[in-house]
Amino acid sequence: MKLYWVTTPDHDEDWFIVASSSQAASKAHEDREGYNPGEATAEAILDIPEHVPAETGWPSEELLRSLGAEVLHDDQPRVVKIAGRTFCEGMLESRLNELIDDAFEARGEGRLNQTKKSPLH
Repeated sequence: MKLYWVTTPDHDEDWFIVASSSQAASKAHEDREGYNPGEATAEAILDIPEHVPAETGWPSEELLRSLGAEVLHDDQPRVVKIAGRTFCEGMLESRLNELIDDAFEARGEGRLNQTKKSPLH
């Protein structure tokens, strides 16, 4: 098993996948995130040692840490440093939370997701 970094052209859902091949990682990402076949690209980041239990799919934070990852930011977007590189999670969810907060704030209900107000407002 290997840890892959999987991306798509829109970068909305970029994240790690544990899989046996880059093709399996790309397919898992496409299936789970609703992309069309061929839209995801998987890059091998590191081999997962046999003594480390890992299941196919999204890795837990515990698994990432056991592989030497340093979690630099554990909220959205998550940022992880591993194998000498820094990876940032796709930002669709954090952008949606910001838009929801903007709508609630416009109605006088505050920023329920506690996102920061965009400087463009």
